[in-house]
Amino acid sequence: MKKNLFYYLFAVICSVALFTSCSDDDDKIVSPVGETTFTDANGLQLTYSGATMLGKKVTFSPNAADATKATLTLAGELDLSSMINRSTGASPQAPGVIPGEITTVLNVENIVIDGDKVKFKGTDEKNGRTINYDGEATSSFLKLNLTVSLPANALAGTAFTTIEDGGLGSLYYKWDAAEFPYFGGTWDINSAIGLIISFTQIDGKTIPAMLAGILHKITFLPDGNIQAEYKDELTDAEWKTSDLNIATYTVDGDKIYLYLNPSQIAASVNRSIGVDDILGNLIPAVLPMLSNGIPLSYSVDSDGNVTAYLDTATLLPILKLVAPMFEDEVFVNSLIQMLTEQAGDMGYLVGMLKPVLVAMPQIIETTEVVQFGLKLAPVK
Repeated sequence: MKKNLFYYLFAVICSVALFTSCSDDDDKIVSPVGETTFTDANGLQLTYSGATMLGKKVTFSPNAADATKATLTLAGELDLSSMINRSTGASPQAPGVIPGEITTVLNVENIVIDGDKVKFKGTDEKNGRTINYDGEATSSFLKLNLTVSLPANALAGTAFTTIEDGGLGSLYYKWDAAEFPYFGGTWDINSAIGLIISFTQIDGKTIPAMLAGILHKITFLPDGNIQAEYKDELTDAEWKTSDLNIATYTVDGDKIYLYLNPSQIAASVNRSIGVDDILGNLIPAVLPMLSNGIPLSYSVDSDGNVTAYLDTATLLPILKLVAPMFEDEVFVNSLIQMLTEQAGDMGYLVGMLKPVLVAMPQIIETTEVVQFGLKLAPVK
């Protein structure tokens, strides 16, 4: 009898354990949203500082052990590898969502499950920047709102305006290279560029005057956005403000890194223009800057004027790629013709530039310093 009682109790214990185990499995909460990558074409509704941000992707990855947790992986959606003819090596990645970050991972906790939907919000702090986020998702869409504050820098919250002084205005350049043959003597490229700027006209205005007439102000926002006040045409009565999320920036020492959003540019300029059309003519040397940022050196003088420019390390490799074009007589002649048409009454001077264009491969080969950019005055 005692033996039978032992087996009976053992069977009861096993049955209870099995029942409890099954009950735990039945009661386990499972996220209604599985691992899914959302894009513009696949249900992503992403906003940054309250404005729509295009050209990105967000991957929702639920925690298998805890349905109240998940990770959100933010990245660029544009495939740059298709634009570069590379047989080996890693292709550059698209610019990320947060300026300076190709990929951003948010660890989400305290997810609320509401039927087939999950809701979440939180804060992520890293390397001096703060991301406040909230959103919701189902298996077919993800809505994510981001409010970002980047690390403090000297430019955040400042604004600058173009200069019109009758000379170079807001244009800045410096080009140090060996002098080249010029009508029995020699000339330097710095002087040649000054002449080009002085007589090249667009709609009757010099390049500096044209620039000041269409670009009024550039503002560096604390969230990493760069906004511009501009006109589409010189005759426009009012200045326009550019959309958010077209261009963003980070600052590292004396460098500004500029990040462009090709998808946002395409949407703002002309919705019939595809991203491939914008990037199709960019050379491989330029494409990596989309993910790494376009590096601009900058300095601020005693009056608060800021000069930002592409420096030798960035420009010279690109110039060396285009140098062979100036060995083509047809190309040089077509360029001379275009400049003549643009120069108006000063068109007769354009012929003086042909030796400069012909000598361009030599100029580029002997270049020690080349810088091109803008000089802007602070808005007071």
